[in-house]
Amino acid sequence: MADTAPPEGSARRALIDKVNASLFLRRPLLLTGPPGSGKSSLAHQISRELGLGRVLRWSVNSRSTVTSALYEYDPLSQIHDLNLENARQRVLGTTDRRYAEGGDEAARLRESARGIGRYLRLGPLGTAFLPHQLPRVLLIDNLDLGDYDLPSDLIDLFESGGYRIPELARLSGVADTVDVGTDDPDGTAPVEGGRVLCSAFPVVVLTCASDHDVPPSLLRYCLPVRIAPPSEEELNAIVAAHFGGYAPDGSNNLVRDFLRRSADGEPLAIDQLLGAIQLVSEVNSASPVPTPDQVRHLSDMLWHRLRDDRG
Repeated sequence: MADTAPPEGSARRALIDKVNASLFLRRPLLLTGPPGSGKSSLAHQISRELGLGRVLRWSVNSRSTVTSALYEYDPLSQIHDLNLENARQRVLGTTDRRYAEGGDEAARLRESARGIGRYLRLGPLGTAFLPHQLPRVLLIDNLDLGDYDLPSDLIDLFESGGYRIPELARLSGVADTVDVGTDDPDGTAPVEGGRVLCSAFPVVVLTCASDHDVPPSLLRYCLPVRIAPPSEEELNAIVAAHFGGYAPDGSNNLVRDFLRRSADGEPLAIDQLLGAIQLVSEVNSASPVPTPDQVRHLSDMLWHRLRDDRG
């Protein structure tokens, strides 16, 4: 789905109020709604409006844990590189200076300890809680796919505002600060004493399916928002924004049929509407207004129910 801002109609003003309250109270937003209703795109809208940069996204699945989203450490690669370095030293007939006698032993140990940073990388969750000057926007997508303990582990993190990296904490007496990779492309950050503590609490947006039972503890901590299906006016505005500020000819007919089919059962995804309009614009470049037969054909081909098993 395109990251397009919906119009500020009466149906959306309550959502805007919830977003503002979330920012003021530093509480996560918990968005529920059918697939394709625009839950994930809200995080991008917030980041764009406030100028908070790239959105950090954690897509939850059944194997996800809070620890793995905070950071990942690869000791096997570290051991492999150490073995290669030792083999190279033996071939060259030299000695690994990190363990050589004499000289500045403390400096050698410090250099060796800091080398762990090459094998440790912060995930989207861990990067969001770095001490940034401005808060980062963190999207935790599909929370309902995680295991039972995931919400309580998240609450512990939210309440503490930081986390500990044991692999770095054990080295704090040798190397107080270690540079590690982050979730941002080619990004690095210093971690002092193996502890990360945010200076600006991140803007957290959690998404969850409509039919999922959310634990009361998470509901108590978050601001719940139900994303309602957009109206015809809102859909037309989304279409116009997606296509560069104007709605292609004939899109109104597709929007109306899209709403009619959504009303007949489970709501369809906005992605499906945008795909149909894009297809009409490309195929009918000479005469872009779709005929009723074309609308019916596109509806049957593209607008399948998201919980349907049909191919």
